[in-house]
Amino acid sequence: MIDRAALYFSTPDDVTAAQLTVAHRPLGFRAIVAALRAGARAIYVPLALRDIAVGTAVAAFPKARSAVMWLKDGDLPEPGPLLLVPAAVIIPVEVLRSLVHATPGAAVAAAAAADAPALTIPAALAEALGDDLAAARPLGAQLARLGVRPTIDAGALAARDAAGRVEADRRLHAALGSAIDSQLDVHVHRRLSRHITRAAIAAGVTPNAITLASFALGLVSVWCVWRASAASALAGLLLYFVAVVLDHADGEVARLTLSESRMGEWLDTVADTVVHTLSVVAMGVTAQALTGTGGQLGFIGAAGIMASAFVAKWWPPRGARGVGGAVEDFGSRDGFYALLLIFIGLRVFAPSALPMLMIVVTLGSNAYWVIRAAVGLLARG
Repeated sequence: MIDRAALYFSTPDDVTAAQLTVAHRPLGFRAIVAALRAGARAIYVPLALRDIAVGTAVAAFPKARSAVMWLKDGDLPEPGPLLLVPAAVIIPVEVLRSLVHATPGAAVAAAAAADAPALTIPAALAEALGDDLAAARPLGAQLARLGVRPTIDAGALAARDAAGRVEADRRLHAALGSAIDSQLDVHVHRRLSRHITRAAIAAGVTPNAITLASFALGLVSVWCVWRASAASALAGLLLYFVAVVLDHADGEVARLTLSESRMGEWLDTVADTVVHTLSVVAMGVTAQALTGTGGQLGFIGAAGIMASAFVAKWWPPRGARGVGGAVEDFGSRDGFYALLLIFIGLRVFAPSALPMLMIVVTLGSNAYWVIRAAVGLLARG
C-alpha cells in the first residue's frame, strides 16, 4: 500500500483553479482530503498554497493539518513511492483508494482532463519529480513524455472552469445520501434538507448547531404529544418532520464542509435517541390520562427504544434485505412516522385503544433490539 501522496499541478492555470471553491471549500483542499480518506498518512503540498485559501482550509481541519507536509522550493519528499493527486480535478475517494493499493504506474483521469491524472509513481520517479513538486511547477508535460496513459473514470471530474465547478457542486450534493436512506428520505427529507444545507453553509452555520436546532424542535414535538389533544398531536408530527429534515441537513453540512467529528456523531445519536425515547413516554402519558392505563407501558417501551439505539450503534444498519432488512425498516424513522400517525388516528377516533397501541410499542421496541442483536451476532459469527 502507498501511504504518502503529493498534490501537483498539471498546467500553470491549475495553481489558480486549486484556490477556487466547490461547495464552499477550495478545490485543492478537497483533493487533499480525498487523498487522506483514501489512506494517505502524509500529503506533500507546495508551500505556495499555505498562505491562501487552501492553507486556511487545511489549518481549520485537524486531520488535514496533521497530515499535510508543506514543501518549500528545494525540499524533497521522503524516499518511496507516491500517489500524485491533481489539484484541479475531483477524483472519487474510492478511485484513489484503489490506486494506493495498486502497483506503481496505475493512473486514472477525468475525460476532460486526461492531462491531469491521479497516479502512483515508483520511488525513483518520485525523487526525480521532487523539485518540481516543491516548486509548484506544472507536471502535465513531463507525465505526457513519460507515456502515462490513464484510464478514464466517469466519476472523476475536471473543475478548472465555471461549468466544471457547477457540475462538481451538483455531484457533491447529489452524493450526500446514505446507503440506508429510506424512500421517504430520498424523495422527501433529502430534497428539503439540501436547501437548508446550502443556506447553512453560506451562512457559516456549523453541523452541531443544526443538530441542536433539530433536537430543540424534537423536544417541542414531545411536549405536543404529552397529554396530547388531537390538534397538539398533529402539531407534534409536523414538528418532528421538520426536526428530521434538519437532522439530515447537519450530516450534509458536515460532509460538504469536511467537518465531521466524533463529537458531532455522538451528539446526533444522543439527540435522536432522547427524542424518540421521550416521544414514547409522552404517548404513554397521554394513554394514561385518557384511559387510566398505559403510562407504565410507555416507560417500558422507552427502555426498548434506548436499548435499540445502543444495539443500532453497535451493529449499524446496512440496508440489508430479507429478515434483517425488515427488522431495520421497523426501527427506522419511517416506522416511527407510522407509529405517530397511528397514535394520532387513535387519539382522534378511538382513544380507548391507546393502551393497546402502547402494548404493541412495548413489545415491538424490545423485540427490535433483541432481534437486531441476534442478527448482528449471527453476522459476526
